[in-house]
This record gives sequence, C-alpha cells and structure tokens, in this order.
Amino acid sequence: MTDGDEIAVRVEEVPPCARCGGAALLRVRFGHSWTNISGHSVEGFREADLCPACDSGDGSADDLLALLTVAEETPVLSVADFGGHVVAWVEAVRQRGVDISRLRSEEHAHRLHGELP
Repeated sequence: MTDGDEIAVRVEEVPPCARCGGAALLRVRFGHSWTNISGHSVEGFREADLCPACDSGDGSADDLLALLTVAEETPVLSVADFGGHVVAWVEAVRQRGVDISRLRSEEHAHRLHGELP
C-alpha cells in the first residue's frame, strides 16, 4: 500500500454479502487502480465484504473473523489491533486475481436468463 491509500470500514448496518447474500460482518472500501489495454492507469475504488461463509479458510480473513467473534464477547483490546487485521485482510483482497472459471459460469448463467445478450 502507498501512504495515500485510505480504507473506509463500515461495521454498523452492513449490507448483506455481495457474494452469497448472507450476513457480512463489515464492508471496506479502498483505492484500486489498474492499467487499461492502452497502457493508461485507471484509478478507482473497490468494496469488499467480510463474510464468515465466504471468507472462512482465508488466513487474513480468519484472523479478522476471530477478532470480531471475540469482540462480541469482550471489548476489542485496541483500535490499532483491529486496524492491523483490517489492513492485512484488505491487502490480501487487493492481491486476489479474477477467477476466470467463476466469471465464465456467472456470465453463462446471466445469458441463459436473458440478462445478457
């Protein structure tokens, strides 16, 4: 991450998980950039949900899920501890690539239902 990166964390009134529709524990919004086909940088943002059903088994997500589970029973020890786990999880999310197989199957499903030409 660069010094200018900001991560906005939403922990209250979190919408359902965008992947499965289940209960997300938090939603983050963070800067995202990529190089387009003509070689120019495109700046924007991404959002990601932390969902126990979808993210369980991912190391950085498991650490954050465990912290949030404990936080329900006892107060979080420090904001820095929580922030450190969020930053680690966001960095893992930031590094994920596109699952081409899943993308193609979702595209196929949308075409079958007439949602795409």
